Amino acid sequence: MLRYLYNFMPSISLPMIILLALLLILPSISLAQLNENFNDGNLNQGTVWQGDLNSFKVNNNQQLQLYSSGEGSSFLSTIVDGNVLFEWNFWVKLSFSPSDNNQALIYLTSDNSNLTAPLDGFYIKLGETGSGDAIELYRQYQNEHFLIARGTDGILNEAFAVRIKVTRDDGHWQIYADPTGNRNFQLEATGDDEYWKPFEYFGLLCKYTSSNSTKFYFDDFYAGQLIVDHEPPQLLQVKLSGAANIDLYFNESMQSISCQQVSNYSVNNDFGSPLAAGTDPGDFSIVHLLFQDDFLTGMEYELSVSNLKDLVGNTIQLVIIPFSYDPLKSFDIVINEIMADPDPEIGLPACEYLELYNRTSHEIRMNDWQLSIGDTKKPLPEITIAPHSYYLLTGTGHDSLLNVYGNVSAITGFALTNAGTLISLKDNNDAVIHSISYNDQWYHDATKEEGGWSLEQVDANNPCGAFNNWRASTCLQGGTPGTLNSVNSSNTDYNNPYIEFIAPEEDSSFTVYFNEVMDSIALQDPINYNCDHGVGYPIDVVLNPPLYNSATLIFGVGFIADTVYKLSFSTKLKDCSGNELIGNLTSFFGLPQKAAHNDIVLNELLFDPHSSGAEFTEVYNRSTKIIDLSNLWIACRDATTGDFKSPCRISGQGRLLFPNDYMVLTKQPQLVKADYFTPNPRSFIEMTTFPALANSGGTITLITSDSTIIDELTYSEEMHFALLNTTKGVSLERIDFNRPTGEAGNWHSAAQSVGFATPGYCNSQFMQTGITRDEVNVEPETFSPDNDGYNDQLSIVCRFDQPGYLISIRIFDSNGRFIRLIAANHLAGALNNFNWDGTNFNGEKAPNGIYIIYTEIFNLKGEVKQYKDVAVLAGY
Repeated sequence: MLRYLYNFMPSISLPMIILLALLLILPSISLAQLNENFNDGNLNQGTVWQGDLNSFKVNNNQQLQLYSSGEGSSFLSTIVDGNVLFEWNFWVKLSFSPSDNNQALIYLTSDNSNLTAPLDGFYIKLGETGSGDAIELYRQYQNEHFLIARGTDGILNEAFAVRIKVTRDDGHWQIYADPTGNRNFQLEATGDDEYWKPFEYFGLLCKYTSSNSTKFYFDDFYAGQLIVDHEPPQLLQVKLSGAANIDLYFNESMQSISCQQVSNYSVNNDFGSPLAAGTDPGDFSIVHLLFQDDFLTGMEYELSVSNLKDLVGNTIQLVIIPFSYDPLKSFDIVINEIMADPDPEIGLPACEYLELYNRTSHEIRMNDWQLSIGDTKKPLPEITIAPHSYYLLTGTGHDSLLNVYGNVSAITGFALTNAGTLISLKDNNDAVIHSISYNDQWYHDATKEEGGWSLEQVDANNPCGAFNNWRASTCLQGGTPGTLNSVNSSNTDYNNPYIEFIAPEEDSSFTVYFNEVMDSIALQDPINYNCDHGVGYPIDVVLNPPLYNSATLIFGVGFIADTVYKLSFSTKLKDCSGNELIGNLTSFFGLPQKAAHNDIVLNELLFDPHSSGAEFTEVYNRSTKIIDLSNLWIACRDATTGDFKSPCRISGQGRLLFPNDYMVLTKQPQLVKADYFTPNPRSFIEMTTFPALANSGGTITLITSDSTIIDELTYSEEMHFALLNTTKGVSLERIDFNRPTGEAGNWHSAAQSVGFATPGYCNSQFMQTGITRDEVNVEPETFSPDNDGYNDQLSIVCRFDQPGYLISIRIFDSNGRFIRLIAANHLAGALNNFNWDGTNFNGEKAPNGIYIIYTEIFNLKGEVKQYKDVAVLAGY
């Protein structure tokens, strides 16, 4: 060609002729083979594609992405020279579990540019129905398909990102793959098919349903001559997988024979060569070394590696790699930020995410780790977190939205609960690295709790801080993924742990629950527990991961019914921050009995809390039984049908209520404790759900699983003290345990002197009246309805030894004027209780002074009795 150009264009210089010749032959060179990585950012430059161009795009990661809608099939194809096709290489990612309706076909060669039409060629199939998905090679002849080779079953049964290499040597085909998406190829399958024609098209075909119409990704297409490897292998990473184990990670698969020679490795500090060495059976790019002695924590070492070969015989040069032994510990990686409810958008993309943070000064590779969210367990991709760095986890398809904020990986089925759940991070040995059980109270902000804001950890060095160490983000975009938390500050835990409760398991075992995460070593030591009545120490202690805030104690003897046992604890027990268990070092337990009607009674009710507060009810055990509250439910009644509405189980764990003890039931104990004095923090149960209590009134019921009523109260706002300016944040308190729950006179507003509620301890209005005469008793002699908790009401008690009496009670002032009717022909029981709050017919406070309480009793036999008692109404 040069001679031809020179003869016909003698006036043109030789360099120019060479340039012209290159320009003439470049088109034929570009068509000889395919090498496309989409770095130009679009489909209109470089490689000329044809087909359904509107169904694809080049995304921000410079990857080819299906970008269609609805269900269907879409293809792209380009011209190649079939005469040079001996190797194909490409990367494919499907962000879903594939099937026959959702699959990718990579056409290595075809005689037709339209890949949906009948054609002659070869293709790789990725995806099939069922869990046995494998990489398959097919030959297609018009509408007939012939399987040539099939790889490992199940390699594609979930969402995947795989790199595949296919080679052809006459009629012999080989398929290699790296399921991690890198280039550490392992032989997947071989097959033979003598048929071959130099067809001129390469392409891809996506079959999809509407939910997956944007979840196909492709990159790094190569089709051409065999790529001959002349490069020696590279040692990418040295990892200690144990105290005497080293793993070497290479950039390609290694020759097993050379890797087994222990003389090819050496460690200084007199460690020498390993006892054994060899490639990983599942990944030949990884070499495992086992040494005789353990490495010392924190000591610096050097590993020398030489004479190792790759699969084609290229030999590595001498490499010396420094390393140190820093064993993985709990809290090296922590869950640092939670975006559970991204709606409405504040500034971040509308997708849920978790942020992990590496607290250490060394890189951590999370190989074969597991993430648990509630009851869902998900394997983590192989990710590496640099020292003091962050990593984001999100749902399928959201990684492309969050990658602008840093390193991110998508997890199939990733979903967080707005109201909260348990999240646990475990390493490849199933050891808990970090675990939290968050809820919407952790926001400390009712507005941000509604959505759009992330939860951020305040102090990463206080990973067990729970509620006290998390806040809603203060960043204007709603969160800080991949960067320092907006609420970051020092928040050291100086609070001592305490025993929350002891729950029954079996006749010889109980579980102790603490208020926070405890040090697991001390928690598991039986010597730290001792039971009275001659029971002694437990014979075994079983920890309860992942939170380690409880331990099950197993004793060598069975416990006796109707006996209260005392369990003593050692101060050697401490939380994960090192704070010791001090103060109250004893707690009680016993075998529970079944609750009967009125064994437990409703004792206090807050149905109209402050705007920043929470509803609650308090129950009291008036029996001599130990009762397990986990066997009881709280429900409201439908005002029309009388049916129970959405019964809420009090506790999913055993919660013992002892005789004469109180227990507060609420969904948000932290809010109740913030509003009121609570001298007994252990008398609270945080219910998962709590009935919605109407402010105007309703019926709340304590029931068993079979809807047997233990106690029931029909309440209304009229039951409050009439002279209160507001009843918001004021609880109704029961006056007497022994009076029927349904008596309106047995309830009164909590006193102002106690802050208008007494959750977890004796009611401010508690009054058990003694009987000093046979039938009627009025006390106290002087009362002052000023809501100070002392003699706020006048109590009128009538007791009879036989049924059938009717009672009428009237109040007169000292001048004989009738001012209030307390009871009119009231059908009496054995014990009858009435109260006067010092108000007249109009609900106004009566003037201070002396008043006559006129009680008239009669029955159907005509027997009539009258009593006149005197009481003094004092001022406020």
